[in-house]
Amino acid sequence: MLRKLHDDENAVSISIGFILTFSITVLIMVTVLSSFYSLMDRSEQTVMHDEFEIHGNDIAVRIATIDTMVGTTANSGSDIDEIRYELSLPMKIAGKPYSVEFINSTKDIVFISDERENTRVKVPYYTENTRVISTTLQSTQGGYTMTYEPETNTITIA
Repeated sequence: MLRKLHDDENAVSISIGFILTFSITVLIMVTVLSSFYSLMDRSEQTVMHDEFEIHGNDIAVRIATIDTMVGTTANSGSDIDEIRYELSLPMKIAGKPYSVEFINSTKDIVFISDERENTRVKVPYYTENTRVISTTLQSTQGGYTMTYEPETNTITIA
């Protein structure tokens, strides 16, 4: 009796089919989950970047407002005792702490996430009549104040 092995399906086992199906399913699930997590990570970075730009522009406008008020009062012959703004910044953005650096030499406000270097955002500011003292703020401190000091003609942020 001669049998053809090519058409013989007696050696196919249910357990081998199950193992193959299970392995393929696991591989597909791992691929889908890893792409989902990378997508979530990217959206988190986008949120941080956008929030940094919004807060940086708000601070730059406040610096420009103080500078304009100082220039206007100086041109009119008046004196200023003190100008003070309360800065309201969140303690965390996208669940991560961050720092804000004011660089007087380049006139930039730099937001840097403590855990993500690629979310660094620079926002320029412009002053004509005053100078901003270079400093670094940590988001975990909370309660910041922007103060114009007429004796030194500077804006201090602390």
